[in-house]
Amino acid sequence: MRLGFARVTALVCTASSWFLLVFLTGAAVAHDCGGGVGCSCGDTVRSDTTLDQDLVGCAGTGLRVRSGVVLDCDGHTITGRGTAEGVLVDTAAGAEVRNCRIGGFSRGVRLRAGGLNVVDGNEIFANQNYGIELAVATAGNLLRGNLVRDSGDEGIHVGTAADANQIVGNQIVRSHAENLYLLKVRGCTVTGNTLSGSGAAAVYVKDSDENSFTSNTIEDRIVHVRGGSSGNVFTGNELHGAGFVFQAYHDDSLGWTFPHGNQVDDGSIVGADTCFRFVGAYDNHAQGVVVDACRASASSALGGRAATGNSVVLERMR
Repeated sequence: MRLGFARVTALVCTASSWFLLVFLTGAAVAHDCGGGVGCSCGDTVRSDTTLDQDLVGCAGTGLRVRSGVVLDCDGHTITGRGTAEGVLVDTAAGAEVRNCRIGGFSRGVRLRAGGLNVVDGNEIFANQNYGIELAVATAGNLLRGNLVRDSGDEGIHVGTAADANQIVGNQIVRSHAENLYLLKVRGCTVTGNTLSGSGAAAVYVKDSDENSFTSNTIEDRIVHVRGGSSGNVFTGNELHGAGFVFQAYHDDSLGWTFPHGNQVDDGSIVGADTCFRFVGAYDNHAQGVVVDACRASASSALGGRAATGNSVVLERMR
């Protein structure tokens, strides 16, 4: 039997001839796209582009987007095989990702380093880890009007030093763990979002300072403020079925840290057993929150510190 040339090449190839083998057997090679050049899985978008087709079953990263570039999917879908990112905005500034449906990756959209990027009006679904991740100190980004659903871990993860980001008008639903997780960040703005159906906390704020949470609708699970978080302000949020928990946390390198100096103003809590729990937390304050029949607060010690100096002044529904 006569073997085809590509088969012979496969039998005799070495590491040094691997690139030739890939070329001869027709495997996809990533390239630049945009500006009239169509995009395929793994490509780097270097000029503004509007997709004209779905990208299905991407083996690695779906698309990479560079600084100043607009990726408009025009409703098209980018799907993966559970690895890498659907759209990666890496060390970029001023990029925009909009009107995409992104699912089946490890992370739907990842903003890594850089900043001042926009993720707007996308549906990000069924990704194994995070729907959207802000990582490696990316700052000043805007996440607006996205539907983030059915994430295997967290809906939106804001990682260490990813400061001053805006998370506005998103719907974050059915995450396996937390819908929104802020970790060691400062100065983020979380406004007008709807969060529901998470497996753990709806909002989880850990070792994070001076962030603002305004006019969000939060259902089913608690707002959990942990560790050394301080100076966070919650204003006009509506909670259904759960309240707030301020809780100490033990870290192997830092030891015990304690939430303190956080403020909750106005808004409402409906259907919770206890509206506020303070566990080793101190000097946190709530006022003007409208509640139904919940127990106003409960306090307990943790990490060798009693929950002291906390205050809760509520308004009961009539």
